[in-house]
Amino acid sequence: MIFLSVLQTAGDQSATAAAQSQLAISRGDVPAWWNPALPEEIRQQVQAKAEELTGKLSLETSKVSGVVSVIEEHYARVWAWHQAVDAKLDAAWADWDVARSNRDGKAKDELRALAIMTERIDPIYAEFTPQILGFLKKLRKVIGDDKTTALLDAITRSPGAERTFNAYVDMIPEMTDEQKSILWGRMTQARRDSLAAWSNKRIIKIFKKYKVRNEFSIDYFGYNYRQRYEAWAKSLKSNR
Repeated sequence: MIFLSVLQTAGDQSATAAAQSQLAISRGDVPAWWNPALPEEIRQQVQAKAEELTGKLSLETSKVSGVVSVIEEHYARVWAWHQAVDAKLDAAWADWDVARSNRDGKAKDELRALAIMTERIDPIYAEFTPQILGFLKKLRKVIGDDKTTALLDAITRSPGAERTFNAYVDMIPEMTDEQKSILWGRMTQARRDSLAAWSNKRIIKIFKKYKVRNEFSIDYFGYNYRQRYEAWAKSLKSNR
């Protein structure tokens, strides 16, 4: 019950942060990261990233430059946003890691980690939600849903939303469709939220916070995640 209560409160906090950010942008009161002045080295990195990702989509020639521009705009804003928030965001992630560490015989404090995630980490990322939604809207208008999803999968290929979800299903094939839907919904959310990440390392972190939630849910469903994971991992090893 405490777990559910924390999630509910956190959802409200994040929704409020996203709504406030969208309201400010809609009335023209845009944050500094909305129109960034990039250092030349970063501009080149953004351009290279946009061209590489676009190249994975096998687009018609007429659409390539437009998609490159949309991706460039997005990642320029991602970089600039991180310059503004990384001091508090990095500190929150560090505290989350400490809470979940079991080094030196210390027990993980999952409730504290959950509180950090929901009260500090999630609301920071929620501030960037309007940019992510706008980015996805522009992409879908130009290349459609399937290519947009393909782009998201290319960006988040490791850990990968579908790969992680399929592992859950392999571990617990008797899950109901409703239970699978809950887990898959979090994986698609992780994939979307990863659009706020500048580095692959941070993409892995974003996925991890949703995977932890899924592990809690699997326990709540009555399947005992740790036992199922260990049996699944052992089976994979023996089949190699």
